[in-house]
Amino acid sequence: MSGEPRGRWRDAALTVLALLPLLTLAAVGSTGTAVPRAVQCLWLALALIWLAAWMRAAAKSRARRLRLLASLLQGLREGDYGSRVRPGAGPTGEIWHEFNALAAKLGGEERRGLETDALLSQLLGGLELAVLIVDEQERLVDLNPAAEQLLGKSAAELVGRGAADLGLSDWLGRSAPFIDRHAFAVGEGPWEVRRVVFRRQGRPHRLLVVTDVSRALREEERRAWRRLIRVLGHEINNSLGSIQSTAGLLKERASAADQTAREGLELIEQRSRALGAFIRRYAELARLPPPSPERVDIAALIRRVVLLERRIPVQIGADSTETALVDRSQLEQALINLLRNAADAALETGGAVRVSWRRSGRDLLIEVEDDGPGIAHTENLFVPFFTTKEGGSGIGLVLARQIIEAHGGSLQLSNREKARGAVARVRVPSPA
Repeated sequence: MSGEPRGRWRDAALTVLALLPLLTLAAVGSTGTAVPRAVQCLWLALALIWLAAWMRAAAKSRARRLRLLASLLQGLREGDYGSRVRPGAGPTGEIWHEFNALAAKLGGEERRGLETDALLSQLLGGLELAVLIVDEQERLVDLNPAAEQLLGKSAAELVGRGAADLGLSDWLGRSAPFIDRHAFAVGEGPWEVRRVVFRRQGRPHRLLVVTDVSRALREEERRAWRRLIRVLGHEINNSLGSIQSTAGLLKERASAADQTAREGLELIEQRSRALGAFIRRYAELARLPPPSPERVDIAALIRRVVLLERRIPVQIGADSTETALVDRSQLEQALINLLRNAADAALETGGAVRVSWRRSGRDLLIEVEDDGPGIAHTENLFVPFFTTKEGGSGIGLVLARQIIEAHGGSLQLSNREKARGAVARVRVPSPA
């Protein structure tokens, strides 16, 4: 801004003009020339008028500078840090110099704040962990895509809502880190929660980092029961082989008259053979190979799986064309197990089974829904060897979840909310 130098020249000119009558009167008096009293009074009046005009102009100039300063300070308050003033000399120049320094400092801090926010947004967007930022009123002010998936809604629907409304208020009051269970859109955990307190725009905020540790715990469980299966399989198979061969040999040598002995030996042989097959199935589960992904037409795969279920008609509730990068045979086996469970449940009540699929963000969501009696023991669904079916092995759901998680996806089973029955939700990553 160049108004300040012009203002200084204007003030200097007004000062000279104000003093001119007095200087003229003094010069005439110094020559010894007699000046009439009326002329002296006239010159004095002119000097006073000039002086009054000068004081008024000076007051306007100071008011103009103060208004300029107020306007510039208002600009700083509203975030305009680009204004500058030529400092000049004198006390006013020092004020403008300090103003320019303050504007430059605030502008630099704003740039650093914007760069920090941009970096934070990029970091949060790239994290697979759910990150939520809550202000001092416990309102959600920011979250990353993983947190959107956790809560099952978009950022536009979530930002501004209270922590209590989202079920997070209990986590804000507890000493972190801790592990807790809580039902969200993607499951009920367990979740590891960490909390960080920081200041944003001068106000305190809390950052929650939520990690799903269920998969890590399940992987540890899988390693444990794989070791158990290997040990039991080795020992039991060795014993079963001897029992089966001995029972067969004794059955051949038993006399035809001793029917009871022959039937007992035959039963021993059959049960040892069935137990051997049971152990082999679990041994195969423990040796499940990693998936070999390929581009698969999901609609065609599901229709083929539906045709395999002969006991009950299965309704297909989608006709969209979706593809996913998955292991065809493994995903097919997982869906066969889920569909068989759904059909078993529906047969108990005479209900129906429905299969649908759709894209959900970056994932492909497949749902298998039944009208059966619902799930009575949700805590034991994925426990190896646990089954409520007569003759069941307790392996179907365990194998299905292991296959889906090996693809980087998730399997969730729950009772339907507004009707009788259960629904299995399969999520597998499926970049468009």
